[in-house]
Amino acid sequence: MALEGKNDMEKMKKLNAKTYTEQAVWFLNAYWKQLFEGAEGDKVKTPENLWTWTQLFIELDPKKKKGNELDEFKAHVFLEKIGRTLSVRDMRTYLKSVDIDFNRKVSLTEFLVCHFQDHGVKWQELVNAAQDDEKSKAEREAAQAAVTAASEAAAAARDSAKIARDNESKASAAAREAAAREEVSHAEEKKAKTAEAKCAEVKAIAVAKAAEAKRTEEIAFKTAAEAKASAEEALAKEADLKEAELVAKGKANEAQKAENDAKKAASEAKAALDKVLLEEKKYKDKMAKLAKDKEDMSLGIVKRNKAANLLDQLKSKPTLALQTAKITLAAAEKKADKAKKKAEKAAKKATEAADKISAAASAAEAARKSAVEAKEKADGDAKVAKADREASDEAEKKANLALIAASDARAEAEKAARSAEKARQAADKAKEEAETARKQADGDLEDAQKAMSEAEAKLKELLSKPRGSGQGATWWLEREFAEAKKYMPKAKLAKLAKKMAK
Repeated sequence: MALEGKNDMEKMKKLNAKTYTEQAVWFLNAYWKQLFEGAEGDKVKTPENLWTWTQLFIELDPKKKKGNELDEFKAHVFLEKIGRTLSVRDMRTYLKSVDIDFNRKVSLTEFLVCHFQDHGVKWQELVNAAQDDEKSKAEREAAQAAVTAASEAAAAARDSAKIARDNESKASAAAREAAAREEVSHAEEKKAKTAEAKCAEVKAIAVAKAAEAKRTEEIAFKTAAEAKASAEEALAKEADLKEAELVAKGKANEAQKAENDAKKAASEAKAALDKVLLEEKKYKDKMAKLAKDKEDMSLGIVKRNKAANLLDQLKSKPTLALQTAKITLAAAEKKADKAKKKAEKAAKKATEAADKISAAASAAEAARKSAVEAKEKADGDAKVAKADREASDEAEKKANLALIAASDARAEAEKAARSAEKARQAADKAKEEAETARKQADGDLEDAQKAMSEAEAKLKELLSKPRGSGQGATWWLEREFAEAKKYMPKAKLAKLAKKMAK
């Protein structure tokens, strides 16, 4: 099978347009005897290098197996991966030397020509190198198709089986985790309901306390208002009594003054009467003495005559004024004494009234002080009651907020429990589906094993025949099959090897 083209360059472009695998096989066929036959242990010439480089080209190309050449950047990365580290400038020079068709890209063929040029490889010879004859080509392509199909089936089956087992493992773990989460969520739901009930109980107590505190506050404020009114009334009564006390004391003082004046007048009248009576007594005593001396014969005539003379003189003196003064003064004394007694009585009455009013004022003062103390105490109690009521209101508010939060938490917990239950059911379903998928993947793996057996048989048949010019293609086919067997589980691979040995 020859490349189409009017000249070698056109043929080169045709070769460069082939996939990386096709380019590798073409190169192996062309230089099998010259470079690769028996060179498995040679680090430079071993065909394994071509296999590795081809896989690197496929890995770096976005088109993967359908790709045929790399751009400068990816080609640089390829060289770095195989240990050919070059500067940017050297890299560009190298790529320029490699780029045979001058399209600023590097195909696997261009790299191989450049790499093996010191071993006699020329691209003009390569594009004209003989490949398989038609019969060998048909047999190899049949074996190639079987190996490719088996390889792809094995890779797909292995990947599917691995994914299925991973999915089954993950689904089982997810199911266990979902069940655990469901159990936790139900516990949290129960806990939230208990907390909500507790908050409702606390709120009820807080509401009752708040109501009681409000009633206590109302009573305290009513008591304080009454105490204030009583204090004000006591203060007014005290003021009135104090004023009345002043008036009464003023009257008592006036009555006392009148009493004193009356006593003084009575005393003066008595003193005046006593003086008149004393003068009267002296007058009478003197007249009696003179009368006696006049008749006393023991005395001399002179003395008796003198006494008679003096007696006549006294008798001749007027006594009416003395009698009038005596009568007047006696009447005045009697009147003064009566006025004194009246004044004493009035003074006593005024004093008693003043004392009574003073006592009432003192009592009113004491009542006012007691009322003020009661008011202050009531104000203090009202203040305390207000503070208690405010504290109770705040406690009720907090309890209400706590109940709302607990109710929300309970609702969320119920929602989470339902969600966890659904998640657990979904996880159980996913686990069942993953188990089914894993069983299907195991079946696919069995089918891949059969395909591998068939491909092995065809390859064994191909290798038993004499090889023509397609030895490189045959090696590549064997290498692909070896790679495909890597996708089979070891137990399946051992089973296949045992079967093929028969």
